[in-house]
Amino acid sequence: MNKLTAWFSIKGVKPRRGEGFLSFVFLIAILGVVVGVAALIIVNSVMTGFQSAIKESLLSSNADIIVMDSGFSEGNLTEVETKIKNLPHVKGVELFSFTPVMVSAGKNAFSGGNLRGCVPEKEPQVTSIPKHIVVGSWNIFEKEKDGVVIGETLANTIGVTVGDRITLISPSGRRTPFGYIPKTGKFTVVGIFNVGMYQFDSALILAHIDTVEKIFGIKPTGLMVKLDSPENVKLAEKEIRNAIGDKFIVNDWISMNKSLFSALKLEKLAMFLILTLIVIVASFNISSLLMMNVNHKSKEIAILKTLGAKDNLILKIFMTQGFFIGVIGTIIGEIIGIGISFLGEKYKLIALPPDVYYIDHLPFKLQLSDCIIAGVAAIAISVLATIYPARKAAKTDPIKVLRAGEN
Repeated sequence: MNKLTAWFSIKGVKPRRGEGFLSFVFLIAILGVVVGVAALIIVNSVMTGFQSAIKESLLSSNADIIVMDSGFSEGNLTEVETKIKNLPHVKGVELFSFTPVMVSAGKNAFSGGNLRGCVPEKEPQVTSIPKHIVVGSWNIFEKEKDGVVIGETLANTIGVTVGDRITLISPSGRRTPFGYIPKTGKFTVVGIFNVGMYQFDSALILAHIDTVEKIFGIKPTGLMVKLDSPENVKLAEKEIRNAIGDKFIVNDWISMNKSLFSALKLEKLAMFLILTLIVIVASFNISSLLMMNVNHKSKEIAILKTLGAKDNLILKIFMTQGFFIGVIGTIIGEIIGIGISFLGEKYKLIALPPDVYYIDHLPFKLQLSDCIIAGVAAIAISVLATIYPARKAAKTDPIKVLRAGEN
């Protein structure tokens, strides 16, 4: 773009006195691009934030990889644990057991829950639950064999706090001459956690793995593996399979939540395509503005052509005008979109019901790639919208225009 093209382009889109309608259309054209770009950035940051928040909450209470005994293995889980913890990318390994239970804290205080037997000394290496204790202490849990740590939502549901006793009822009971009797155990609540994900905060109960086996007869059923980075999960999973053989079931956090993240990814793409329509609609405003500009300035175009201006120069002038409109609208839209996303995440402006959306507020997470894609798409669509009016301006016949002006 040379200085002459830029000067004529700026002069052509600059509102003048007495051109109120053109000024209004010019403003609408810019606002259309602003709204489209801002909406693209905000929605993309929300979708990315949802993915990130759900991923973080899932991994804070769960392992990156779960190794389960298929029942056909020749070795025991302790030997497998030794093999896995020496592999690259493995940060921590922990034995666990799992069973659904009914939780009771009084006559009318009942709720369903999931009891997970854990090794308290190794739990901080595998999950971040110990860091999310809001009432009580993880150190006390390590010492109290009959102690349990439960989710905050579950604690509120059954009305208990640290120091209270609860009864856990397991479906893995025993048959007697008088019928089937479920196994029960009494525990003391020594800690309450909040990881920010409803499915864990409302149901998860942690107890000593040996205590769970002693009371309910449930032996360790698998291993929880934590990696140095969740992104290394596929590589680590392959190494684990090679090290322990195919008689164990190995699942990673991606495959266990594949449908959820696939749905979020598809929804993000769909929202991007839908919101791009806003920019496309705004491009019609740009095209209309330039068409009116061509008709309004036909005499000036004719004079330029009589002075020797080539069709290519006229074409560039009007396409540059659309480029300027796109750039101005994109810059303002980027500022608004980034600003709203930043403030929305910093102050958690929009609260959400955690039992429906897994998280307690609408998350925003800006990505440079999303901002760049939104800006490039808006500018590209704005320039494409100028092709027809620019070509019409370039094909203006100066003789006809000037003769019409004389008449």
